[in-house]
Amino acid sequence: MEEEAAGRFGTLMAQPGELHAQAVPPDHWYLLLLGVDPPRQGQGVGGSLIEPILRRADAEGRACYLETMKPRNVTFYQKHGFAVVVEGDTSDGGLHFWTMRRNPR
Repeated sequence: MEEEAAGRFGTLMAQPGELHAQAVPPDHWYLLLLGVDPPRQGQGVGGSLIEPILRRADAEGRACYLETMKPRNVTFYQKHGFAVVVEGDTSDGGLHFWTMRRNPR
């Protein structure tokens, strides 16, 4: 089971990773992970966590980039100024993903 999970993670990171380099300039911030305990989702916790990071990126004039596999996250990130760059499926068809970018304000 662990090998199967590791294989899925490798697939997850490979294809969107190739798109990453095409989507943003070399000098940017890559937002790898943001998680909120499910009972606390929809209560502003995620926004409270991401806002200081986005303010700092803006102050430094840096774009931000991320990938997500959950449709609900797309809406969340759009509320914070991100736009979808690519929507697609991994080459094995196992995962649907969105790459997203936010330009500095």
